Amino acid sequence: MALVTNEGASSSSFTHHPNKFDVFLSFRGEDTRFGFISHLYKALCQRGINTFIDDSLQRGKEISTSLLETIESSRISIIVFSENYASSTWCLDELAKIVECKNNDQVRPVFYNVDPSEVRNQKGKYGKALSKHKKKLKDDKKLQSWRKALCEAANISGWHYKHDCTEVEFIQEIVEEISNFKLNRMPLFVAQYPIGIKSRVEAIILQLEIGSNDVCMLGMYGPGGVGKTTIAKAVYNKILDHFEGSSFLENVRDKSGTFDGIIQLQEILLHETVGINGQLKVGNESKGTIAIENILCHKRILLILDDVDKLYQIERLIGRFDWLASGSRIIITTRNKHFLQTLRIRHSTYKVKELDDHEALELFSMHAFHKNKPEEDYSKLTNQFICYAKGLPLALSIIGANLCGRSETEWKSALDKYEMIPDKDIQKVLQVSYQGLDEMEQEIFLDLACFFKGLYKDYVVNILNSCNLYPVIGIKNLIDKCLITVDQFDKLWMHDLLQQMGREIVRQESPQIPGLRSRLWCYKDAFEVLTENKGSDNIRGITIISPKPTKLQLKGNCFEKMRNLKFLLVSNVDTCGDLEYLPNGLRVLDWSRFPSSSLPSNFCPHNLVVLNMPQSPVILDKIFKSIQYKSLTYMNFSSCQYITKLPNLLSATPNIKELNLRECKKLLEVHDSVGRLAELGFLDLSCCSKLRILPSCISMKSLKLLNLNGCKRVKRLPDIPQEMKNLKYLCLAYTSIRELPPSFRNLTGLERLDFGSTFNLCHLPRSIDQLQNLRILWLLDYDHLQQYLSNYGFLRLNFIKKLTSCFTPSKKCLLSGREDWSLQESIVKFNRLQSLQITDSKFLQKIPKLPESIREVSAINCISLSSKSVRKLFLQFRRKLELPQNTKYEDNILSHQIDYSSKIDYSSKVDYSLSLYKPSHNLHAFLMYFIKDYEESYNIIVPGKKIPKWFNHQSIESSISFWIGPKFPTIAVCLAFHLVPLKDSYANNDKYGSVRDDVISLRYDVSIFTNGHTRPYTFCRGVNNLKCDHLWFNGVFHSQLQQYFGNMMQGDRNLVEVSCKISWWKSKNGRFAPVIARMGVHAECICHPPNSVIIDDNSQNVDDNSYYSENVDDSSDDN
Repeated sequence: MALVTNEGASSSSFTHHPNKFDVFLSFRGEDTRFGFISHLYKALCQRGINTFIDDSLQRGKEISTSLLETIESSRISIIVFSENYASSTWCLDELAKIVECKNNDQVRPVFYNVDPSEVRNQKGKYGKALSKHKKKLKDDKKLQSWRKALCEAANISGWHYKHDCTEVEFIQEIVEEISNFKLNRMPLFVAQYPIGIKSRVEAIILQLEIGSNDVCMLGMYGPGGVGKTTIAKAVYNKILDHFEGSSFLENVRDKSGTFDGIIQLQEILLHETVGINGQLKVGNESKGTIAIENILCHKRILLILDDVDKLYQIERLIGRFDWLASGSRIIITTRNKHFLQTLRIRHSTYKVKELDDHEALELFSMHAFHKNKPEEDYSKLTNQFICYAKGLPLALSIIGANLCGRSETEWKSALDKYEMIPDKDIQKVLQVSYQGLDEMEQEIFLDLACFFKGLYKDYVVNILNSCNLYPVIGIKNLIDKCLITVDQFDKLWMHDLLQQMGREIVRQESPQIPGLRSRLWCYKDAFEVLTENKGSDNIRGITIISPKPTKLQLKGNCFEKMRNLKFLLVSNVDTCGDLEYLPNGLRVLDWSRFPSSSLPSNFCPHNLVVLNMPQSPVILDKIFKSIQYKSLTYMNFSSCQYITKLPNLLSATPNIKELNLRECKKLLEVHDSVGRLAELGFLDLSCCSKLRILPSCISMKSLKLLNLNGCKRVKRLPDIPQEMKNLKYLCLAYTSIRELPPSFRNLTGLERLDFGSTFNLCHLPRSIDQLQNLRILWLLDYDHLQQYLSNYGFLRLNFIKKLTSCFTPSKKCLLSGREDWSLQESIVKFNRLQSLQITDSKFLQKIPKLPESIREVSAINCISLSSKSVRKLFLQFRRKLELPQNTKYEDNILSHQIDYSSKIDYSSKVDYSLSLYKPSHNLHAFLMYFIKDYEESYNIIVPGKKIPKWFNHQSIESSISFWIGPKFPTIAVCLAFHLVPLKDSYANNDKYGSVRDDVISLRYDVSIFTNGHTRPYTFCRGVNNLKCDHLWFNGVFHSQLQQYFGNMMQGDRNLVEVSCKISWWKSKNGRFAPVIARMGVHAECICHPPNSVIIDDNSQNVDDNSYYSENVDDSSDDN
């Protein structure tokens, strides 16, 4: 029977282990059970020391597994060596296990009525006992292990009872030291509900390499409130028994700011690691540093320094790191990632991330409902609060506790309040990071929080640079201090609560009078200030973005009181009246539908960086008439219908980098000087349908993208007299350009060329074979494509990277004659071909086997494509994705309706600028999308409507759910797009096979969710110029999905949901609308959801009489 004390138990699973004892007592029962041991055990229990004693009078031959586990888990073992201890093989086995699994500081020998030398040297009764064991044992190894254990244990410092004091006094001495040991090894309270901690603790311990004898340091970094200290405490509790001494020093940053604080930390460190009884005084900081080094240099320690942000804080506390004993571990928590780079010792880092949605739900629910899921009536509100907290444990805990026991009405009121004004306790913690910034970094942070979150870094840097804020180093420091992040697309982001913290700092500048604040981002506040003329010189930036289209009457002098205004952003507002004044200090003027044809006559914006005025009646000659904009970098005049000529920009805006004149349909001429703008990197003239005159030559060393798509009256590409190695994408689609100039060869960096139209016969120059970087050649004149190729036979296109070394010399063209327009089998030799795109070919009947390099096939409106060819194409991609064949088939038959809310009327004016113009988005995202490498993405779009049967999950609803195992499988998705007459219902339409008297463009999203997480894997796609029903296929490899969802997986059973939606569409003639009539998913699953239905036929609600109704042969075993 084991006797256990329960004192000191913690509510945290990381601090309370019911089977973990402070002390394990090893003793010979017949010598000491009813005397010394019973008194010692009672004294330990009375002191609150959780002690294990094996009270069994009869013992077996071997120690039980449970007893061995108890020895391992106990913090300290007390071995009471008495006269007959060695006569018991049970005791000797216990001793061997103790010595094997414990450090010396975890073992305390007591020599009771026996001399330590007798134990150490196995003399006297110990020697005789071992001799008897030797005669009985067949295995000499066990005897040797006993001898070794006796020797090692006897050499450890302990207690020797010499009868020079009473037994009570002797026991009291033992209890005092064990009590001090326990206090120094006392586990820390972690959290009331330690949710989401386990996996993070395990990852950190793995990085610490506890078994290694090297000195190891780990830096944990993350924003305030993310749980760094909590996780560090859990790690401390988990591993402290592996060290000879341990110490957890909290709030190092705050305490090291004072002389007394440093000394206090040093004394705590010495007391906890050495276990000195009583109050330890070090006198002064220098003595404390020396004492720490001298005392601890031979001791394997665990040291956790919580909340450090400067190297000097550590140096003042412990000096250098080179004195640390082998096997020691130091863990540092910080909000400043860059500080970790200053450490003069090899270290690893661990970024503490926010909780995922499941963890957040559980933590919030435990605080709000005292159970791991919300009450059903509060489910929707709970999700809203979780969305607000964005996985920050601090916010989830505080808000959940605040809402506990309150009514739904109170919850709704609290949510409205939190969205406007953050909780003061959350604000206090988050604001610590802001207070640690210098003045310029604070200004940058507030500008990002109020105006520039989600925009591209280069764009923001250019703006803030003009404000003398040194944003390159400033933004890097904000990143290092975990206040902002930069995503894979180089956009700047911050946690929503950090953004709210910044905005609350601004609001507190003047809580009741918005006009006295430095920044206005709330439409209500901006409306009040402008309409009531309540502005002031305090205002640095103002955003006027109405949540819905609004008319706003402005006075001509409404900005006159805002002389320090730097940023002015207006959108979704129709303003009336001419402006008489704008501040000259403006850096950003972003005003969609600007009300005037020109800027105020007294406006001299010498520091203006951004001038965006889409859909405005501006006349450029008036704007650039007398002002030079030397700092101007970004201009957007898209859809401005009063612009007829682009004036001389070389003198007016010599440093312009991005210029957008998209859909300026009255633009006739671009001034010759534009061709010499050295800094211009992006020029978009697309859909300028009346444009005729371009610069005579272009010599722009920085130009990366030139878009002339749809400029159907442009007949000549300007001469290119010098090498332009930075131009990556040149779009000449749907222009009247028939030939490219000989100087075209100077575009040595060109990666993609779009060329041709449906109304002209075009010719590629022979110099095209000198463009060694050209990867994508998009030829749009398909009916004349044979004439393109007859001159070159693709033999001269083997320089294209996709086609390098892939074509055997032959006189045959890749494409055959017009009347039987089918790709030849020789295309398989193009072993680097990644994308094959053919549009509007009435004669294309066959797509043969394609090379293994293929990633994308598009055959839009190729209505003669045979069903057999389509079936083989799908199967080829299926094999490339290594999709299993023996998968069960299920079908969910549910209703599907047209989403008329997503329709965009082609005849109406389209707001292409949307909200705020993001110029870097056009250059970076647009450019990278059109010159992308396909890598592991697999796509098909072909005419059709019947999804192959081997897609084992199919539905006419917009989502499909299924269960998978512990790892994500490869997933393939197939959507069937139907074009439905707007005047008839879907059910009454009887001619799906026909080519429609309309042209449809659409954008659609496919999202993959797992286990209810709200952060899906999403791919957004678009397709233009559809004239009939189509099938779209996309495959995603398991490695990509596993990498994305890895930390969201939950054991051996995980729920996956795949959903799809059309996010935008337009109809040219207003006669048809697109719907996703059916979706299919192929995935290797482990079972079916409860509501799934298994059927044998997948042709319900599908018209089989169309020309492509047999695109898939369901009878085929391979299908």
